[in-house]
Amino acid sequence: MATLAAAHFVDSDITEGTSAANADWTSGTGATAQARGTAFPQNRSHLNGELVQILDDGVVVADQTVAGGVVSGIAGTYHIGLAFTSTVKPSKLDIEGMGIILIKKLTKAIVSFYNTLMGKVGTSTSKMETVAFGSVLFSGIKEVPLDAGYERSGDLLIIQDEPLPCTVRGLVLDLGVHNK
Repeated sequence: MATLAAAHFVDSDITEGTSAANADWTSGTGATAQARGTAFPQNRSHLNGELVQILDDGVVVADQTVAGGVVSGIAGTYHIGLAFTSTVKPSKLDIEGMGIILIKKLTKAIVSFYNTLMGKVGTSTSKMETVAFGSVLFSGIKEVPLDAGYERSGDLLIIQDEPLPCTVRGLVLDLGVHNK
C-alpha cells in the first residue's frame, strides 16, 4: 500500500530522509557534516538557483530556492524537485455525431481517483474546484459539481499543481445539451 510519506510528484527530484548524521547539512552547514566524516544527503547542485517544491513527510512545505545545494527547515522523509503541473484534458465531446453543433453545459464530473491526496477539477483555469482528501491517500469516486454555462466546447480540466499525487482512473460527465 502506498504511504503519504512516499507519495510525490515533482521533476528532477531527490528523495531522502534526515537523521542526526545529516542534520547539519539540512540546516545549511553541509561542509561541517562532511568534515566530520558523517553521511550527508544526495548532492542538490543540479537544482542550484532553482525554485523547488518540497514535500516533507507528506506535508507541502513553502517553496525554496536551492543555494549551494542546500535547502533548510526539512525533516523526516522528504522529496525535493522542480514544480510540475499535471493536466488531464479529455477530448472534445461528440454526442451522437453532432460535434460542435450542440451547445453543452457540464454540471458534474464523476471522477475515479487512485492514491490521490488533492487536485483541481473545472471547466477552465479560472473555474476550478479544489478536491482535497485530508491526510490520507484516497482511492474511489468523487462527484464534483461544475459551475459552467452553456458553450460549444464543453471542456473539462483536472489539474495537480502541488507536489502531491493525483491519479485519475476514469471520468464520467453529467451534462445538458441544447441544439441551436
